[in-house]
Amino acid sequence: MRARILRDAVAALGLVAVLGTAGATLPLDAPVAAVSGPSVDAGQQCTPGERVFVSGGSYLVDRLGLEQAWGLSRGRGVTVAVVDSGVEAGNAHLRDALVAGASTFGDGRARADDDLFGHGTAVAGLIAARPVEGSGVVGIAPEAKIMPVRAFESAPEDGQSSNDVVGPSAGSVAAGIRWAADHGAQIINVSLSDDNSAGLYTDAVNYAHARGSLVIASAGNRNTADSNRPDPAHFYPGELPGALAVAGVLKDGTWNADSSYAGEHVDIAAPGQSMPSAYISGGDCVFNGDSASSSYATAVVSGAAALVAARYPDESPDQWAFRLTQSAMRVAPAEPSDTVGWGEVRPAAALALVDDGTLPGPQSPAYEPVEPEPDPPRTISVAPDADPLDPAREIVGWGVGAAATISVVVLLVARGRARRAAG
Repeated sequence: MRARILRDAVAALGLVAVLGTAGATLPLDAPVAAVSGPSVDAGQQCTPGERVFVSGGSYLVDRLGLEQAWGLSRGRGVTVAVVDSGVEAGNAHLRDALVAGASTFGDGRARADDDLFGHGTAVAGLIAARPVEGSGVVGIAPEAKIMPVRAFESAPEDGQSSNDVVGPSAGSVAAGIRWAADHGAQIINVSLSDDNSAGLYTDAVNYAHARGSLVIASAGNRNTADSNRPDPAHFYPGELPGALAVAGVLKDGTWNADSSYAGEHVDIAAPGQSMPSAYISGGDCVFNGDSASSSYATAVVSGAAALVAARYPDESPDQWAFRLTQSAMRVAPAEPSDTVGWGEVRPAAALALVDDGTLPGPQSPAYEPVEPEPDPPRTISVAPDADPLDPAREIVGWGVGAAATISVVVLLVARGRARRAAG
């Protein structure tokens, strides 16, 4: 299982460019050098040892209507835990974004993201990257804080070298969720899915929910799954009550069967292709140019959740989730689909949503379900049905009777006259 989770996350990284050789990462408390360096386009190489920046603005700003959303909230006051491979504190976009984190193994101290990996750094950048001069990368919630909770180990295992990444276990992910909830994270991003250990994940999600945290997790990447195994039946922790399961869609909002799993577990969708974000070099990279990764889609929804939680701090995690799903863009307002759930996230609409309990779609946690009104009772009569021709028959009957009466009178008068004439 540990290898499966790691494979999903590594493949989800899906850099547009091929990674070069490893460069040294910085510890979490390292100072950030002055921002400088060339720009990088989607087709250029992203190398760990070279700090470069994505040229041009992020398409996510227009696609998701972020300028409108930022007029209402930028995520200030909200902490998003990233339970992942760690976060590179030396990245220019994350200089002021990080709070104290932890590891779920070893001595528990937070570690920097791995060389040649960078999954957690990319996720953190999508959520809360600060704008940097010369770069188009910006997070969905650019004033939220990131809490790095590392669940990916680097210790040698089964003959591996000390530089080999060991994937997270269900235990390390569940422990990370609990630690984040205990240390004040309102949103907990888990950009992976697992089809085992339901009990561990259920306990962790329930624990976080009871402490006011919303867990947002991947709905599964088909193109990173083991082709020799049948499709998974479960996608933990995303499918659990108290969590949101996020599917990835392409840049234009199209769901792609080669990238994503479908099923009733899917709650919401977000873009997961060609994602400009922070990179372990200290600069930027564009990730997943040819597919839609639910890892990055999960980060987008976590950023949107941070915007919502900042604007509505007194609401519950269930209400934050409701705002996101109720306001998502979809074809049929009252029905979810197995591909994108309640639709593609729309942060500005979530922030402006007015919940009165009558909106079609997911059930509001603030109102009791509206029971459909029963049909009025019907009275059944045992009397024979009236013949619609009865009135006509009655008129005809009166006419016939009157004619007969007149005929008798005429006949009697005629007889009387005849008798008088004979006398």
